[in-house]
Amino acid sequence: MAGSTPKTDPASRFSAPPTRIYCFADSVSLTEKLLSAGARIIQYRDKTVSDERFRKTAAAMLSKVRKVKDAILIVNDRVDAAIDIGADGVHVGQEDEDCRNVAKRVPPEMILGVSARYPDLARAAERAGATYVAAGAVAATPSKPEAPVIGIAGLEQVVQSVRIPVVAIGGIDERNLSAVLADGARYAAVLSALNRADDIPSMFRRLSGIAARFPVA
Repeated sequence: MAGSTPKTDPASRFSAPPTRIYCFADSVSLTEKLLSAGARIIQYRDKTVSDERFRKTAAAMLSKVRKVKDAILIVNDRVDAAIDIGADGVHVGQEDEDCRNVAKRVPPEMILGVSARYPDLARAAERAGATYVAAGAVAATPSKPEAPVIGIAGLEQVVQSVRIPVVAIGGIDERNLSAVLADGARYAAVLSALNRADDIPSMFRRLSGIAARFPVA
């Protein structure tokens, strides 16, 4: 269903989409493919391109996202680009700009995500004003092989340490998605298992079918 994303508070906007699958895209074509499959949370992540090209791609992706009700585009790392194009949100890691500074810079309606592998980092992000935290790697992942694995037990510790939503990330696929959502994560971020699938829409539907066993509260 078409329609622009309403300008409400970040927490409500982030929790509104019915899907439990948090997706990633690095092109307009992949964004369209994910949206048509049912994705409603998409993060634009590309560490390699210039700032100018990043902004252009982000703006083009946002125009596609705006045509789908409840769809949200979150920009990874590049805070200036997220602000410039009016993205729905921005996500920063522990090695990126300090989340306290980011919280002061972004508009009040913008979603702020922060990578937080451990409970102390998650609590600090929540105090700084994060809308959500991303915790992982839940399992070993080919997209980021150097990431420490916290497992389901580590994810549970993060979930229990904060009141804001938690996005589980890292090595999530059809085999462990149920355990991730049963552990209390609001979203499961799926990159390799989805974007490297032979049939991305079919894979998204399979993941969504699993996630449907865990209705959004």
